[in-house]
Amino acid sequence: MNQSLYLAEGAAMVKKHSRLINAVDRALKECASYSKGLDQTRKVVLAQLLENTSNAFDAKKALMEAQGVQVTDIAGKNDYLNLVTAVMPTLVAEDIVSVQPLKQKAGVAYYLKTTYGNTKGTITKGATISEIDRVWPDEYDGAVEYSSEDITDEAVVTTSGAFTLAWTPVIPGSVSFLVGTDEYTDNGEGKIVSGATEKGTIDYSTGAVALTNTSEEPADGVVSYKLDLLTSPVENVPSIEAKITDITLTARPRKLKTVFGLDAAFDVMATQNIDLQTVLQETTTNEIRAEIDGEILRDLYNNGSLLTISFNKPVPFGISKVEHYESFYQTCVEGANKIFNKTRRVTGNIVVVGEDGANIIETHRLFKAAASAGEAGPHIMGTLGDRFLVVKNPYLASDKFFIFYKGDIAFDCAYIYAPYMPIMSTQFIMGADFSGSRGYATSYAKKLITNAFFCNGTITNIQ
Repeated sequence: MNQSLYLAEGAAMVKKHSRLINAVDRALKECASYSKGLDQTRKVVLAQLLENTSNAFDAKKALMEAQGVQVTDIAGKNDYLNLVTAVMPTLVAEDIVSVQPLKQKAGVAYYLKTTYGNTKGTITKGATISEIDRVWPDEYDGAVEYSSEDITDEAVVTTSGAFTLAWTPVIPGSVSFLVGTDEYTDNGEGKIVSGATEKGTIDYSTGAVALTNTSEEPADGVVSYKLDLLTSPVENVPSIEAKITDITLTARPRKLKTVFGLDAAFDVMATQNIDLQTVLQETTTNEIRAEIDGEILRDLYNNGSLLTISFNKPVPFGISKVEHYESFYQTCVEGANKIFNKTRRVTGNIVVVGEDGANIIETHRLFKAAASAGEAGPHIMGTLGDRFLVVKNPYLASDKFFIFYKGDIAFDCAYIYAPYMPIMSTQFIMGADFSGSRGYATSYAKKLITNAFFCNGTITNIQ
């Protein structure tokens, strides 16, 4: 599945639920300066969740009617849908990971995977292009030569002094390898030579090499040469395989319930004109939302330890605290570029901070605060230097922060959050013991796709 097809398939659902989606879009534009509202991808996500909620309500209604129960509470469906629009678009997950709602409890999510399609030089077929454990810069030559005519240290198998080069036609005069400590080359006329001594032959069209001394073979089993791309047939051109890979996920639940006494609810309404049930609903759904974001951010941090950076908090002699704290931006840039240096493809664009990181960033001259404030749990603080989206995470240790990358399309991601049942509630029940209760639940799946897009940071010498 590609991005365009994904959005096209969701267009009908977006239209169906346009009243609620447009209301959310307008609200986000008015209250969050860092956001431009809902882009088309986020509209499709919200539409799918509203569709899931609507289908669940209709199925429950049909079951009750089949059992002879007359269902008249049509307004309850709107309550469910309004709850979804109030909670789901405010998840930090919407801004930092790929959100792909499931249509069923066990469903399929997608991510982008790019691999080398051929073995060429030191590059191995099937290797992920953004593989973080590839050794750089020891493999620098192979990394920049994949699309070029140069082939460095191709592994060959020698039998009785003969071996065959993988890429043809070979450019005459480009072959070189060692036999022991002696350098062997081709003379451009089909002969393998060492100095002025003829050592064998090469067929440039087939890549076949035959050494006169059948006991000889290239040192370390590697040969370097050049491929003639001007005359090479199309099947002899190296390829990049970029594909949308699917993965099966199964949603798991979160649940909470609210319990309160009739007398307490009556007193609050009588004296303060406050509906205790509404207050508890907001508190409970905020708690679930905060825990979902906290869980996702914990997963990201725990899998980002391959790259590290640090910032020393004490102010050096001779500069002000403001000047020193402004250098934190340079530390973030360093972490972002470490990600780029390892992946050779992406640069970090999101910063997540604990308490100390928030104290530093919120006083930074390059920081632009989001308009919204006072949110429960992890939330978007704003932007830093028009380069990083900044997330404040109260679950993160005070001295920790981390940087990672999220792409512009849903499938270019390091992590997938796949909600199935958005936040829904049961009917309110007041028991004979004058105790009222209501249940809230959500279910979702999640999956870390790669740990290549992360860099963890530590703020040192906190006093």
